[in-house]
Amino acid sequence: MKYIRLLFYILFISKTIVTWGGENIGGLSFRAYEYSKDERTSFIIPSGNQGVKFKDYLSVSFDLKIREKGEHFGYVCRMIVDNRNSLNLILVNPVNEEPYLCLIKDQQYLGKIHSSATIDIHEWNRIKIELEYKNDTLYVRNNGSLISKEKVTAPDNHSVKVCFGANKLASYTTSDVAPIILKDVQIGLEPGSIKYEWSLEQAVSDTLLQDKFRQMTAFISNPEWIINSHMYWKHRKTLSFSSKTFPVPCEDQSACYFIAKDRIVKYDLIRSTTKEYVFSPLIDVNRITNQFLFVPLKDKGSQLVYYDFEKPDGENLSFFNFQTKSWSIPIQRKRQSSYTQHNRFFNPKDSSIVQILGYGFHLYTRELNRISLSGEVIKGELPDVITPRYLSAIGKTDSLVYIYGGLGNDLGKQEYGVVHYKDLYKLNLNDYSLEKKWAMPENLCDEVAASTLIVDEVEKGEHAKGLFFSSGRFLSSLVLKDLNLENGQETVLGDTIPYTFLDVNSHADLIYLASEKCYYAVTVHQVEGNNYEANIYSIASPVLPIQNIIVQENKGTWWKLLFVCICVAGLGGIGWRLRNSRKHDKKEVISISQQDICEKEEGGVLDINSEKEIQENDHLYSSFEAPVLNTTPGIYMLNGFQVINRDLKDITGKFTPIMRQLLSVIILYSNQNNKGISNIKLKELLWYDKSEESFSNNRSVNIRKIRLLLEEVGDTEISSANGYWYFLNKGHVYNDYTIANQLMQKMAPLDVVHKEDLEKLLSLASFGQLLPNMQFDWVDSFKADYSDSMIDLLSRLRDSKQFVGNDNLRIQISNCILRFDSLDEESVRVKCRALVDLKRMGMAYTAFDQFTKEYKLILNEDFKYSFEQFISEV
Repeated sequence: MKYIRLLFYILFISKTIVTWGGENIGGLSFRAYEYSKDERTSFIIPSGNQGVKFKDYLSVSFDLKIREKGEHFGYVCRMIVDNRNSLNLILVNPVNEEPYLCLIKDQQYLGKIHSSATIDIHEWNRIKIELEYKNDTLYVRNNGSLISKEKVTAPDNHSVKVCFGANKLASYTTSDVAPIILKDVQIGLEPGSIKYEWSLEQAVSDTLLQDKFRQMTAFISNPEWIINSHMYWKHRKTLSFSSKTFPVPCEDQSACYFIAKDRIVKYDLIRSTTKEYVFSPLIDVNRITNQFLFVPLKDKGSQLVYYDFEKPDGENLSFFNFQTKSWSIPIQRKRQSSYTQHNRFFNPKDSSIVQILGYGFHLYTRELNRISLSGEVIKGELPDVITPRYLSAIGKTDSLVYIYGGLGNDLGKQEYGVVHYKDLYKLNLNDYSLEKKWAMPENLCDEVAASTLIVDEVEKGEHAKGLFFSSGRFLSSLVLKDLNLENGQETVLGDTIPYTFLDVNSHADLIYLASEKCYYAVTVHQVEGNNYEANIYSIASPVLPIQNIIVQENKGTWWKLLFVCICVAGLGGIGWRLRNSRKHDKKEVISISQQDICEKEEGGVLDINSEKEIQENDHLYSSFEAPVLNTTPGIYMLNGFQVINRDLKDITGKFTPIMRQLLSVIILYSNQNNKGISNIKLKELLWYDKSEESFSNNRSVNIRKIRLLLEEVGDTEISSANGYWYFLNKGHVYNDYTIANQLMQKMAPLDVVHKEDLEKLLSLASFGQLLPNMQFDWVDSFKADYSDSMIDLLSRLRDSKQFVGNDNLRIQISNCILRFDSLDEESVRVKCRALVDLKRMGMAYTAFDQFTKEYKLILNEDFKYSFEQFISEV
């Protein structure tokens, strides 16, 4: 099955390469007047002191777009010929005129390139400048049309420096940079041919950039790569509050409002500015949940309203007046809300505010409550096709609302455990009928979605974008995913956002502004005491999967990969059958993660050596939930890369992708051989296409950045000795991978293990695989070694005589194994048998039923055993 999964992975990557290939995304954005002079962008051809040599003919062509924001003045391109003449393409913006491009040769004004009245300079234009010295003529073309022709003279045999943006060349220095976006730069030395080419589509970290044909190197400094804005979230703002705070998006105003106990703060998403509205009396924010919404009022635009279905009739709605800075009815409550982390929306079909689902007082609900803007309340429930739950996400269209996932259970009572749902429903806004679209097996993972899904219709069905995070982690992270609403398929987009999840004291939301072609993520969480912090992030649309760009470096190779993976899959099929025959012809199965046996009051592991201790503490150890380890300063590598500093702040976002790789590879090799990784190996793995000088420069720059960040974490050091780079942990900086390896080495030879060691091992194992989001060839062997070692040890512990009779502990161990190999049949069998022995028949049948469904889904064949046959097989 591992081979088949490899096949699926390669097929997925191959498909995304093609998809990416159709996107017209890329380019180099120049830092201009919004930055200091030393931070402005330069792109100079060629690097070094020499120029591009040519004789009778030279052409320089490029795609150019002027950014709408910024000072519309500065140099676009400066061509310095023979170090004595210059031809300058400049953006100018005269008073009372539209900005335009013009040509200036030395001190001679040659005229306008074009006017924005005829050609939109804020869209892509193809500029081509040709010098034909045999005819003494300069040609300038825009989008293929000749727009300028001038006489020039020069001797034979020339050289040219082509400078875009700022430069510090003697006699031609300038820091006046126009706000441009540049791509597809080509230089020709003969008519109709291209000698050098830089597409500028993909981001590079080097200051030297080779052309497509690897014949010339250009110099680049302070680049702003357009593609990065489609892959990496940009932190826009941090807002601090002295009380619990609720975010309320208002797309109509391109804003997000934050409501605290004594004020409303409006954050302008486009301008990144804030405005405060202080009000009184105070709101007791600790007794309410996010019961705020913007609704459309006739002739008044969007209006902020507080709704409360637990108040007496006539007091359910309170509108905020931004002129008088007051609420129409004081917001007061006598007890906590019964609907925390619920979902709400405005239904234009009947002009009502609708509230669904939620959690309070240890109860999950499926209530559907409505209130008209005039105050008429209608209370009810969603049809029982959906189970009680909270922490769901909704996506709204004109006529329906999609309801996705959440946490809850069939009975709606917390004492019966929590189920993680990955399912989808359609709520009709005309009659409030509900239809179940699909459901994945429950408890496959502890991931949930933030409250809002952005629904967009495409040719092949509907899709939605949502922010997803692990509900089982305190220091979690948000990741944007594309969710196929037809079949539930998910695609990860962009990088991650740090998210501190404190259940009812945290909020995350997603906003999309079509006018800006931009997504905004908003997070709010509790910090020290009663203080709260809000963070706003943005990313350009369309958002791209990061791995696509990495694979793009090997264009044209995916067909080869496809051929190879088919061969591997064939061999894997043979291996799979052989493995099955050795294991009593058993089928591999899908895991049911640990949450399906979780009960809130239970957790931990038990030393089987003390029978009395078993009896006295059995209620404490009946299930296992992965503890939150990431509350300690450290470098975390299990279930994803994460770095926490001394102040318990997540600083992962400060690590660029190459910095994450570099730190990870040094730690992994240091653990493997106790001496680290050599310079030769480092270059081979991370900078194989760089020259020695470029490799050395890149390595030094990134290691320096990592060292500075690690100073925030603790007493650690990246050192070099005898040509090797190694990671030295001098203090008590936590690294989960290192501790897991040490525990496995300690426990592997033992026949009897200590309770404390087993608790630590299961805690770490519950987080699953090593660096799952890091998809590179060099890390695969480390992942495989770690997973195989953990599975071998856990399998031995699961079947150990030391734990015979401790059904709860064997369930814990089995669940941990299933985190690594979700098709381990023996672990599912052990789990089901243990649940039966514990008289949890319903949960045992549910686990088996989920397994058989997943078995059918993956292998496309029915499981041949009944529940009774399955658990009785020896």
